[in-house]
Amino acid sequence: MMPSSLPHAPRVVIAEQFAEQGLAVLREHGITIDSQVGRGRAELVHALAEADGLIVRSETRVDRDLLAAGPKLTVVARAGVGVDAIDVDAATDAGIIVLNTPGANTIAATEQTFALMLSLARFTPAAVQSLREGKWDRKPFIGSELFGKTLGIVGLGRIGGNVALRARAFGMTLLTYDPYISAARAEAFDTKLVDLETLLRSADIVTLHVPLTPQTLGMIDAARLALLQPHALIVNCARGGVIVERDLLAALDADVLAGAAIDVVAQEPPPPDGTGARLQRHPKVFATPHLGGSTHEALARIATELAEDVVRVLVGSPANAAVNAPVPDGPEAARVLPFLDVAYRIGRFYPQYAQQTQLPAFTLTLQGDLADVPPEPLVRAFLSGLLQTTTDRRVSVVNADSIARELGVHVDARGERGTSIYASSLRITGGGTSITGTSVSGEARIVEADGYQIDATPIGAILITKHRDVPGMIGKVGTLLGQQNVNISTMQVSRNAIGGDAIMVLSIDRPADEETLNALRTIPDINSVRSLAI
Repeated sequence: MMPSSLPHAPRVVIAEQFAEQGLAVLREHGITIDSQVGRGRAELVHALAEADGLIVRSETRVDRDLLAAGPKLTVVARAGVGVDAIDVDAATDAGIIVLNTPGANTIAATEQTFALMLSLARFTPAAVQSLREGKWDRKPFIGSELFGKTLGIVGLGRIGGNVALRARAFGMTLLTYDPYISAARAEAFDTKLVDLETLLRSADIVTLHVPLTPQTLGMIDAARLALLQPHALIVNCARGGVIVERDLLAALDADVLAGAAIDVVAQEPPPPDGTGARLQRHPKVFATPHLGGSTHEALARIATELAEDVVRVLVGSPANAAVNAPVPDGPEAARVLPFLDVAYRIGRFYPQYAQQTQLPAFTLTLQGDLADVPPEPLVRAFLSGLLQTTTDRRVSVVNADSIARELGVHVDARGERGTSIYASSLRITGGGTSITGTSVSGEARIVEADGYQIDATPIGAILITKHRDVPGMIGKVGTLLGQQNVNISTMQVSRNAIGGDAIMVLSIDRPADEETLNALRTIPDINSVRSLAI
């Protein structure tokens, strides 16, 4: 859930063009925008002196020196997928969160893949050009159908998976090479997991969907191109460096394969005499200037999602797409991501509710469907919330675990099935206090505190009373708050036995002052009153 407002007015520097939809999100949350678009590095360095955040695209080099110019920087955000121009290690050393938008251009890149694939199979660009030249010549443009062909997908991540889904609609047979996925994920997309050599020998069309890493740099070289069938086609909408460009040129000239479609080259824009430019001009190649994510919808989605993640970081919440912090990925990501906010909210809730003089050792129990997921992102989210209210250090998901180690705060994480009434929930125990949270329609809820069953939204100003379960208590508390001009938005009351102890959780429109709290404490049968700011 997006926070409604920030506790102060942070400043975010925009270094490159950023869609208006994203700027609107920042303004909506009270963020001051400092546009440095079109200005030099010296001016950018000066602007960063008072900046809380920095948003770039692909042209700004965010190195260690630039990061050092922003002593208040909390977040650096890249409007796109890769972060090649950002020194992620330097940012991590400084406790700065690095964000990108790995999923925002998925549909656009998937559709660009098929645009190029169909262009190759049906010679569409060449046929269009022929007509523009006044010709009516159909014979050179007799193409091939995708139906019945074998498509080899190298990389079954977000984009590769979406390509697989759409390729099945074309009636294609699918093979996949991806050393980082399970056979179960491949089966979920109705594709067969094979080694790269088998894929290259068997595929009629090969499409690449891998990031540029030391492992993928130059992975499609002369030896592997030689494995392709002479009629095969290759499509690259991933990263230019994945293919050795001089080897692809040689393979095309030697008729090792029938054609290639590329949206990317190793150096962009390519030098006029470079291999990238020569590939783009080759008669067997259809090329576009890195248009994979360039749709109006994708650019708006990138800007909106990135701006929302920047707001999350600046308000102290865990980000959805932090490059330098563990973020759930793969098939379980959609169901785990909402629980990052649950863990963070529990972390902020705990010290204000428990009011311990010293933080104890904690146990974080992942219940129900969360029992088998990797706990590290959830632990970091919990710690980032916990430590923000217990230390004056700058805490984020990037450095929360290291600060916790310095302070001697330990969290033991474990999974349990069948112990909760909820399909998925998180339970923290420590120092005799227990708190359970879950997610309802993407919104964090606290559903248990010290054995009392409640349903509270842990956002904003909250009052919690512990009192004897006697008649009139709700009226007394409500009347007193009304007299103090404190408006109640929601109220939850829970008891474990008639006439025993009870708990009341009230969400209020503004924090109660000390005078109001002291007045509440004078009400007979109230044992304690706690004011929380989540």
